[in-house]
Amino acid sequence: MPSPMIDTQKISHFVKKGSEEVQLSNADLRVLEAWKPSTLTSYNAATRKYAKFKELTNNRHYTLPITPPELYAFVAWAGQGQEDDGGSKINATSLTKYLFAIKLWHTFHDVPYPYHTKARVKLMLKASGKQDAVIPPKPGKSPVLVTDLTNLFQLLTGRGPEAKTIQDLAVVAFWGMARIGELTHQATRGPIGYRSEPTNRNVRHFTHVTTIALHQAKTAKPGEIQLLKLRPMNSPLCPVQAIKRQLISTLTMSDSLFGYDQTLQTFAILPRRKM
Repeated sequence: MPSPMIDTQKISHFVKKGSEEVQLSNADLRVLEAWKPSTLTSYNAATRKYAKFKELTNNRHYTLPITPPELYAFVAWAGQGQEDDGGSKINATSLTKYLFAIKLWHTFHDVPYPYHTKARVKLMLKASGKQDAVIPPKPGKSPVLVTDLTNLFQLLTGRGPEAKTIQDLAVVAFWGMARIGELTHQATRGPIGYRSEPTNRNVRHFTHVTTIALHQAKTAKPGEIQLLKLRPMNSPLCPVQAIKRQLISTLTMSDSLFGYDQTLQTFAILPRRKM
């Protein structure tokens, strides 16, 4: 049975042995537990990219381990070359990360990776990097400003308990400079594991600051707890007041920090996928 903390549907390509479905053993699940959910999601993106490569090259049925010719063909297909226009390619930095994920894909399925390809692949990545340098960079994402938060807050005002919860979540994430995924949950129902995703018990109030203990922060080391620090302000966008509103709406200390009452006895979790 899949671990309740691991959503294997979100890493469906990674848990496959190529195009083959496999039955996950207890040992497989234990290996998966070594990685953060966000890390597994990034590894799955790499294996999904490889699956797309096989599909577009008319090789829908394949298995691990990847052979050296297959690996070279993937690097040439995914990376930039002199004859490419850069439209559907990924840069050398991203491709390097994908190749690292593909190595761990082999490790997870306990099959040998062709490490002797390292020197040749390194040269191919170097060539792709040269082409990346002459392609105009894509415009970066614009930062989220206070005006954006204000507009969102006003848009959601008066739209019900779920919208109110999203308001408070946005305020806390903005001032705490936190990722939405670090504050929300995968499921809408069910128990929340101890020291996994944030609940009431992770909040502490002090004189001039309120903290939220994050046990699965993306930038934290394994087992490390990061503290989200929120300071009070005289504004409707006060993050401390947002936390207090959420604490009042919960029913037990193990409830999600961001949820809302559906009925007098039912507490709905604000799921990550809605964000």
